[in-house]
Amino acid sequence: MKKLLLTCFFIIVLNGCSTAQKASEVNSVRVPISPYLKLNCQELASEQSILLSQADAARAAVDSAYQSDKGAELVAWILFAPAALMIDGNQEEAAKLANIKGQLEAIQEAQKINQCISTN
Repeated sequence: MKKLLLTCFFIIVLNGCSTAQKASEVNSVRVPISPYLKLNCQELASEQSILLSQADAARAAVDSAYQSDKGAELVAWILFAPAALMIDGNQEEAAKLANIKGQLEAIQEAQKINQCISTN
């Protein structure tokens, strides 16, 4: 019973040490809407399509970096615990995804303002 509790404790500690985020945990960054207000509806739709593709790739990169970081953290804890505290996480990938999410939100706002989307 003690061994099971100790194992559970280590699993909880390991999950809480890394700063890596899953793609679903990344929040958008506010992006100015003004550049998008100059675009017409077709241009906004095209830009949105490009960003959606980039967002899919960024989500995959964030999740991949998350899994890699968690694996490295586990190995570090097993081999040399202080090294686990030096793992960087996936902030770079998460920042890129957050920016893309912000751009998508700005495009959606511009589409509403330019009446590209019907609100029926």
